[in-house]
Amino acid sequence: MTGPKTARIAPDVLWAQRKDRIFVNINVMKCPKDYKINVDSKKITFSGKNAQNNTEYVLDLDLFGEIVKEKYKMLATDRSIQLCLTRVEEGEYWPRLLETKTKCHFLKTDFDKWKDEDETDDEDESANWESMMNNMNIGGTELGSEDELADSDDDDLPDLEDDKDMEKLE
Repeated sequence: MTGPKTARIAPDVLWAQRKDRIFVNINVMKCPKDYKINVDSKKITFSGKNAQNNTEYVLDLDLFGEIVKEKYKMLATDRSIQLCLTRVEEGEYWPRLLETKTKCHFLKTDFDKWKDEDETDDEDESANWESMMNNMNIGGTELGSEDELADSDDDDLPDLEDDKDMEKLE
């Protein structure tokens, strides 16, 4: 009699980039410390097994551009393995993470870490978004004291027509 069959799947991968580095987050649930990861100049490979639900994670990523394999940083938890990869050539963003243009179901953009190419690294410009919106005067009113913010619906409306004009019409 044989034991339960092991399922081989690709783990979910999130990625983001800057002009000089690439962030890769490999999501592996409760993967023990006996996983294998190899970071090469154009390739990342990963394998590990979750013994609880008999799942074997296998990943083979051929990267779009080159990275400095000696300079990568890794943080491993029992939920994920996070990689920070240094690009060989700093500059324009890669159009995609992988060399192939084929859509991979397990590969997604990490919008928590993503910054557009034209964004600056200065946090001062984007950190105070609410203040920026107040300065733009989006609501059409100047912000000031409580009295100035009173609702205009509270004002009495003038009569639409004079009572004298109504008598003439009758």
